[in-house]
Amino acid sequence: MRFIRCLLALTAVVAVLRAEDKLPDGLYAEFTTPHGGFTAELHFREAPMTVANFVGLAEGTLAARDGQPFYTGLKFYRVVPGFVIQSGDAVRSAALPRTELTEAEDAAGHPYSFPDEFAPGLHHAAAGVLSMANSGPDTNSTEFFVTLGDSTRLNYLHSVFGRVVRGPEVLSRVQPEDAFSIKILRVGASAQAFQADEATFKELAARARKYTGPVEPGPAAHFDDPDKLIPVEPPRAKAFNFKLANYERATGLKIVARLSGSPPPAAEDEAAGVYMKTLATKLGTVRDGVLVAFFAPDDWRMWIGDDLVPVFLGRAPAAGDLGEGGKLHEAKEALITAALKAGDEAYAVQKTSAEKAGRDAPPPAQHLKLQVDALLDALLLRFEPKR
Repeated sequence: MRFIRCLLALTAVVAVLRAEDKLPDGLYAEFTTPHGGFTAELHFREAPMTVANFVGLAEGTLAARDGQPFYTGLKFYRVVPGFVIQSGDAVRSAALPRTELTEAEDAAGHPYSFPDEFAPGLHHAAAGVLSMANSGPDTNSTEFFVTLGDSTRLNYLHSVFGRVVRGPEVLSRVQPEDAFSIKILRVGASAQAFQADEATFKELAARARKYTGPVEPGPAAHFDDPDKLIPVEPPRAKAFNFKLANYERATGLKIVARLSGSPPPAAEDEAAGVYMKTLATKLGTVRDGVLVAFFAPDDWRMWIGDDLVPVFLGRAPAAGDLGEGGKLHEAKEALITAALKAGDEAYAVQKTSAEKAGRDAPPPAQHLKLQVDALLDALLLRFEPKR
């Protein structure tokens, strides 16, 4: 009798543990690695095209290889501590470490492309974010990565489509050349009904909004750095231009940024705000957009379009808010100050890391780049539509 009571008690405990272990309704990717498993929830409602691609590649309904799902037998070939683990390119995964691939080999590793899918509210702000690797707008294919820390600077450059909800501690244990497998889990009616076949994927891709912004920075682009104040290798200005153009594609809001190695002409800058208003008018942001400008060595300015002032302040402006020294000016200065501090701190971390590794300190151009990162990211989040 005592044995039966113990068995019943043990059965009850197991039942409780299984109930607690049950995943909520949703679509999931279960990764198995040599260091344990982790499970990512897939945002199939917010990013259906990108999730259909990933699920199709994992289950074999898209781009099957030798009769097996595309992701079968792949390795994590890129591991950057504190940043990302990456895979999804079949050729690169099979190659020896540090092998230089030809253009043909590189193309074969990810055999097709599809558009970006940016869902406001899905960010790279923490470890465990599942997102698409790419080489520019609308070049997604089969490569994906998982973040290992806050990578907010990747917002609106890479399409987020999932987040790790179980086993996050495994991520930091992953090593280069670690093999992995993926199993798709469907919990609940909505997830079970989600289609990831080729016809569905192609239909979603055909309906997606394509990139129409400028390919290069310049006077008419979202971002311009004619004096090359930030690093040119890799081309940081080009990435900032893509980011701001993608943001407008996803949200409808135009944010532009200009960096200059010299101050505005004195004759055009005598009265407060006149130069920025003139430039904002020229760039199409005077009423319903945002303009950020930097003039070396340390002059940062911001124009908030009239229609966006209530959003920026969090309320309708009152008398005196818009004048020199008013609440709008204070709010802009506070945002700029906080962003520059964040950029300074990020630069200090990189400088310390370089010193410990015996490398040269990152150049001042990198310091400015990190400040631009922080300021633009703060603005994108400030005006991003709420989910």
